Amino acid sequence: MGKKKQANKLEKEHLSKVASLGCLICQQPAICHHIRNRGDGKGNLGFGNRASHYETIPLCPDHHVGKFSIHNCKEQFEAMYGTEKELLHKTLNEIKQLDESNNLFNFYATEEK
Repeated sequence: MGKKKQANKLEKEHLSKVASLGCLICQQPAICHHIRNRGDGKGNLGFGNRASHYETIPLCPDHHVGKFSIHNCKEQFEAMYGTEKELLHKTLNEIKQLDESNNLFNFYATEEK
């Protein structure tokens, strides 16, 4: 297995935003899961290969590595909650909405000064 690539400043900011969303399944505090299948027809990334830090979804420890989690029961997990690709799109849309609302807030805060 190769060494894990350390996240740069922008990647760390993105990972922080992802985790701040809370678990996509139960809204509990989340950690970032690097997806293994991009859904692009090229198959799984495989063990030892990790998606980029921008290809992460927020999952609580139970949904990440618990008994019925994405790592331990992937087919059942995806049947219940959606594929990694679908969950990634949901995550990116939520971050986009968060960024847009923050930009709007910052705009109005600047206008009031």
